[in-house]
Amino acid sequence: MRLCVLGSGSSGNALLLDTGEGLLLVDCGLLWRDLRARAERAGFSLRELRFVYVTHEHADHVRGLESLMRRGVRVVGSPGTLAALGVKGIPATPGLELLGLRLFPIPLSHDARQPTGLRLELNGQRIGIVTDLGRVTPSVTEMVKGCEILVFETNHDLGMLLSGPYPWPLKMRILGPFGHLANDEAAQALKSLRDWAKTVFLAHLSQENNTPSLALETVARAMGSWEGHLFLTYPDRPSVVVSGG
Repeated sequence: MRLCVLGSGSSGNALLLDTGEGLLLVDCGLLWRDLRARAERAGFSLRELRFVYVTHEHADHVRGLESLMRRGVRVVGSPGTLAALGVKGIPATPGLELLGLRLFPIPLSHDARQPTGLRLELNGQRIGIVTDLGRVTPSVTEMVKGCEILVFETNHDLGMLLSGPYPWPLKMRILGPFGHLANDEAAQALKSLRDWAKTVFLAHLSQENNTPSLALETVARAMGSWEGHLFLTYPDRPSVVVSGG
């Protein structure tokens, strides 16, 4: 198994996973040319891309969906997400098996039709993907317990958001229960998961209301003596590639 976050943030989200039986893309917020270039830079060939799982219908997660569908990539998502997109895809039911993976959608609180995170299981290894959520509910925490790899939203620093240039209604949307997750909230959630997590990617960082150093420092401080690996994701280039399983 190899995993890379090709892009993360409001400019476009995409995560690529190679199971050995083919490639699964989680979200497709990048247009085809950029998606292919970043995949090749990370050492992947999209000739093996078979499925794309869409977490929700917002543009930064589906911008490249049409081009993937024209190339025969099959779409997977919650019934609500598929309906919102007007796509006849594969409904994501718990335990759905694709490319040797078992998929378990994670219901999230976000202002979309039926948004989900995702837990993936492959050869006993668990991967949790949780971005675009206003709150970490007990059910979210329960779903990602035991995940060795986590991709977790650290969208904004509260002080930067409140003092920043965004109009007040947008600030309230981000801070609300259906918005995005602050560094501190993510850090406390990750602290409760550090007994299992070996690798954590910080994802969906706001370019206006956060900095990579703030996100890293906040999470690292909460994790204390945790001996795992903490990585950033980027809006304009792929992350490191991690392997396992």
